[in-house]
Amino acid sequence: MICDFKGISNYNLLNNCIELNDMLEKICDKYNFQILGKQEHVFVPIGCSIIFLLSESHISIHTFPEKNHMSFDIYTCRQYKNNDEYLEIYNLLINELQASHDSKYTIINRYF
Repeated sequence: MICDFKGISNYNLLNNCIELNDMLEKICDKYNFQILGKQEHVFVPIGCSIIFLLSESHISIHTFPEKNHMSFDIYTCRQYKNNDEYLEIYNLLINELQASHDSKYTIINRYF
């Protein structure tokens, strides 16, 4: 799932790598994703990027506070019966970020 969150009201979250890491860890705990490693970078004067390497693949966040925008990507090799889990994650993020309903997501189903 690839998301572009727009019109984010929770501006402070976009510059807070600690809270963003916590948010990603909660997602990993809830959906039983195994975290293998984490990397983050804080940009000066604002913004950050975070990537979690998962045994299932990865999750990444890139924030653009100057545009009230965050890009989010979650890629897993799990086979889902439907897209409900992805939509739950999207809704969790849109509420946490207090993002605009103009935000968008794309779910790409890959079958191997």
